[in-house]
Amino acid sequence: MKKITNNAFFGKLAVLFNVLILGMFIVSMFCLLRFDKVNVKLVREKPAYEKAESELRDVEKPRRQAQAEVDYYDDKLNTLKQQPVPENRKLVKEHQEEIERTENTLAGKQAELAKVDDAIQLQNILFEAVKTPFDDLTNQVKSSKNVFSVTLWLTIILFVAKILLFGTWNYKNLRNLRITSPWMKKSSSPYWAYLGWFIPVYNFFKPYMVFSEVYNESNYILLDKNIIKKDIDDNADFNLGLWWGLLIIAVLAMSFVLSATFFKEGPMFYKLPHASVAVTAIVFWILYLIQESVLIFRGVKMNQILFENHPKFDLH
Repeated sequence: MKKITNNAFFGKLAVLFNVLILGMFIVSMFCLLRFDKVNVKLVREKPAYEKAESELRDVEKPRRQAQAEVDYYDDKLNTLKQQPVPENRKLVKEHQEEIERTENTLAGKQAELAKVDDAIQLQNILFEAVKTPFDDLTNQVKSSKNVFSVTLWLTIILFVAKILLFGTWNYKNLRNLRITSPWMKKSSSPYWAYLGWFIPVYNFFKPYMVFSEVYNESNYILLDKNIIKKDIDDNADFNLGLWWGLLIIAVLAMSFVLSATFFKEGPMFYKLPHASVAVTAIVFWILYLIQESVLIFRGVKMNQILFENHPKFDLH
């Protein structure tokens, strides 16, 4: 004989995970704002750093040419000095004059190189005054971003675990409904309670359809058997639609807004108030998780009533 199962444990556990998810998400938003505080400073200082870096490169550019000229004349001078002294007096004089000209030119080139090195040294001092605080800010940004990433991944892990618990609860409820209501065998297969969340495109509507079937059919079968006198949820379709809409906004839309506001230097980064965006994300997550938890508790109530009244069903 087939049996109706009491699935309250998985529903209540999913609600507990909703509480944990909300707590971790709020922590992650505080970590995100901490990251943002130093990241905004870094972005503000970036133009000054890039300008100082560009000026240093401009000062360093002439050095390669100046060093090449010094090396050329130094090699030429060494070559001239190593040549044997001509026996002809006139050639001796020309040779000596060539050495003197090369020495003078080399001295001039060395002086030019020294000026370039002095300019580079001065520019390096100016650059270090900008680079040191910029590097400190960069390290702070990396550190705070790593902390945020840890809290974000913990939130994601909890969310995936909740989906599996929620999927298990819906899976077992669908199996119950297939036992109590023969027509439910033509509805969604219980396995969609899991697969619907992870298959692209399908995950935009299938989880809603599965939960809607469980929620509405549970209420219907209890009314049909006169176990309850009125709907447990008078606005089931509205409440289910609100739940799914809040989920889409909180999980997808707000993820895009948060990413564009905090991690991309675009219009949203410069125009939106960052703290307000984080607070808005928290509000939508609170609304979504509360709405889902309320629906789960109502679903748990329907499942328990169904379980307690199993003798009224033909389970053979």
